[in-house]
Amino acid sequence: MTKTFLQICALALSLSLSIHAQAAGDAMARDYIAAPAGVDLAVGYYTHKQANTYVANGKDIGADFSTDLLVARYVHFMEIGGMIVDPQIILPMGQLNVNLPGGVDDRRSSMGDMILLSSFWFVNDPVNKTWIAFTPYVTVPSGNYNDERPGTSLGSNRWSYTAEFGMTKGFGENTTLDLIAAVDFFGRNDDYFGQTQKKDKVWSAQVIYAYNLTPTLWASAKYTWASGGETELGEVSQDDKSKVQTLAFGLAKQVTRQDQVQVEYIQDIKVDNAFETRGARARFVHAF
Repeated sequence: MTKTFLQICALALSLSLSIHAQAAGDAMARDYIAAPAGVDLAVGYYTHKQANTYVANGKDIGADFSTDLLVARYVHFMEIGGMIVDPQIILPMGQLNVNLPGGVDDRRSSMGDMILLSSFWFVNDPVNKTWIAFTPYVTVPSGNYNDERPGTSLGSNRWSYTAEFGMTKGFGENTTLDLIAAVDFFGRNDDYFGQTQKKDKVWSAQVIYAYNLTPTLWASAKYTWASGGETELGEVSQDDKSKVQTLAFGLAKQVTRQDQVQVEYIQDIKVDNAFETRGARARFVHAF
C-alpha cells in the first residue's frame, strides 16, 4: 500500500471511531446519579456531526464527512449485596457520508456494534449529594463490517473494552460537577484490507458543570480530552495517534416525573490526526 492510501485509511478510520464514541462513553450532565433499584430507563439518542477539515500532524487536509447516528439504550437499576448496579445494552445505527482525498466517496447506512455495560456505585450518598461508580464496557463486534472499506464501516470487526470511573458531586441546591476518566482497550482487527490491524489504548477525561435555572431546567458545560489510538498495520506503525479536545454546551428539561429531554451543541476546539467536528445531540429518557 502507498503512504497516500494509508493516510486515506486513517482519515476514514476516524469516522468510525467518532461513531463508537457517541454510542457509549460520551457522558451527559448528572449521568452518574444513581436511580433506586427497580427503575428502568428507555433512552434514545440522535446525533448529527459534520466536518470539512482533517488535521494530520498539525496540517489541515480537505476532507468532508457527516454522520447521523441513532442509539437505543436500555438501563435497569438493581441492588446486589447492598450496591446499586445498572446493567445496560446499547444498540447504535447510523448513516455515514464521506468524501476523502484520493477518490473515496462513500455513503453507508447500517448497524454499529452492540455495547454491554454496567455501573457499580461504591458511593451512593444522596444526602451528601455524592455518587461515585466504576463502569466497565464490552463492545461486541456485531455491527456491519466491510473489509474493503473498514474505516467507513459502522462495525469495527474487533472486541474492545473500556474501564471508566465517574463521579457526580452536588454543591448547594443548584450546582453539580461530574468528573469522568476512562481508558479504552482494543482487540485486533484480523481483516483490515487483508491484514491485521492493532490499535493502542485511548485515554479520556470529561468535566461537566451543570446549574439549575429552574427546578426542572438546567444548563451544562462540558470539556472532553482524549488521546491515543495509534495503529499498526502488518506490524508497521501508522504514526496516527489522535488528540482531541472538545467543548459542549447543553440544556436539560425534566418534562414530567418520568420523562427528560437533553440537548447539546458540540464543537472540537483542538485536534490532531482527527476530524475537527461540530454538531448536536439530543437525548430522550423515559423512566418506568
